Amino acid sequence: MNWIKKIAGSFSYVLFLVIMVSVLLEIIFRILPTSDSLMIKPVNAENPILKYTENREVTKQIGFNFQHITIKRINNYGYASDKEFQEAAIQTKPVIAVIGDAYVEALQLKNKDAFHAILDENLENYDVYPMGINGSEMPQYLAFAKYAADRFDPKLYVFLITQYFDNSFYDEPIYSAIKAPGFHYFGKTTGLNLVNYEPSFIKNLLRRSAFLRYIYLDLKLTSQLKKVFGSGVKAVDNNSNKSKEFLEAGRIANERFLQGITEISLSSNIIILLDADREAIYSGLDKKDMNNPINILFDELGTSAKFIPNVDVIDLHNIFKGDYVSNNKEFNYDYDIHWNEHGHTVAARALTDKINALNF
Repeated sequence: MNWIKKIAGSFSYVLFLVIMVSVLLEIIFRILPTSDSLMIKPVNAENPILKYTENREVTKQIGFNFQHITIKRINNYGYASDKEFQEAAIQTKPVIAVIGDAYVEALQLKNKDAFHAILDENLENYDVYPMGINGSEMPQYLAFAKYAADRFDPKLYVFLITQYFDNSFYDEPIYSAIKAPGFHYFGKTTGLNLVNYEPSFIKNLLRRSAFLRYIYLDLKLTSQLKKVFGSGVKAVDNNSNKSKEFLEAGRIANERFLQGITEISLSSNIIILLDADREAIYSGLDKKDMNNPINILFDELGTSAKFIPNVDVIDLHNIFKGDYVSNNKEFNYDYDIHWNEHGHTVAARALTDKINALNF
């Protein structure tokens, strides 16, 4: 029986070491400015829109070395903004709803430096309400717009289009959709389908661990593993049949999105803001790289949208290009593709000029 005691003793010793190391790591990472969980709320038929837990300040840091740290305020409606949203019945100003993805969420910079906050400061006669969650795409944009219409009755919607992936479709007409829970997706023929989200007991526990948040949110270990093993979102191959399928899926998404935009435009004004081909600008190309199917989809979306009454389009490409020629400043960080403070400032200026010219 001595060997059983030795094995039990060794196991207890290893367990003790694991527990002590875990406690020590947790203490260290609670001292460090590790990213907080944004704490997405449950999404279901009763609460059908994606948002974060309200009225909080969260720490966000980009990367692994704590050199880019931001404190973000999550407002009373669960979005990254210093501005409190007011429902239509008690509003004192008309509302502009800014809808998008991680570029609207803007976790990389202070709330006040985001383009929608600058727009809010520039337009004294309006209140600007941003609604953006990382990973959102066109169907989610339309879901955000419906939610905004029901509660805030916006006079103007701004939709920021920054990228296309292959996960807009719930019923997978072309691609195998990446159906992240909590998001809306286009159905096979009509309408929006919601994938419910309920944080598990285990996930709620993991959110409370600073060390595990560092591994998941800051190091993005799961995303890195997906890239290594080929299960993550992949760049579009411009020279393959996959590119043709990507274009086909993107054109369907454009069509379905524009159908939704047309309905909204019957009662409100709309601006579609298209991101620039920043790589082409940095490379000194005279025009967008039209070998990139994303640029083709952007141009087709912008061209079609201009024929819809009450819809205006801002293509940021030439605006960003002119600014880059003048100032030689990039619009994103070296280590992150999202707009930096300069990118947000230039986008805000373009939006302000457009809105002032249109005189809504």
